[in-house]
Amino acid sequence: MLNSIRRIDNDQVKEHAFGTEQSLEEKLAICFINPKDFEKLNLVSSLHIKISNKEKHVIVKVEKDDDVPDGTVLMPVSIWSNRLSVVQNNEILYKNIVVNMEATREPIMKFEEIIQELMVKK
Repeated sequence: MLNSIRRIDNDQVKEHAFGTEQSLEEKLAICFINPKDFEKLNLVSSLHIKISNKEKHVIVKVEKDDDVPDGTVLMPVSIWSNRLSVVQNNEILYKNIVVNMEATREPIMKFEEIIQELMVKK
């Protein structure tokens, strides 16, 4: 289950206003999961995580966080987490989104890559 969150250290507005594209990716292309889920997914520090729903996927860094409930993945509000938002009953959902997670060696999705994909869809 995916929930987007706001965190002081992972703030989209701050990174857009004062950061660089690199800092944007470092601070926002990330998720937080419970250490037990980290182990279940056979993650190690050199791997990334692919989070997907029926429509889209993202590849981001992953960090263990004891405060995250088992089976839950938290992502800062950002272009990365927004890719996984879904429309239900004419409303956009940012919380309690059913997702699949798997370890991957694929690179983290770049900000520019996501922007280009959005521009092509116009």
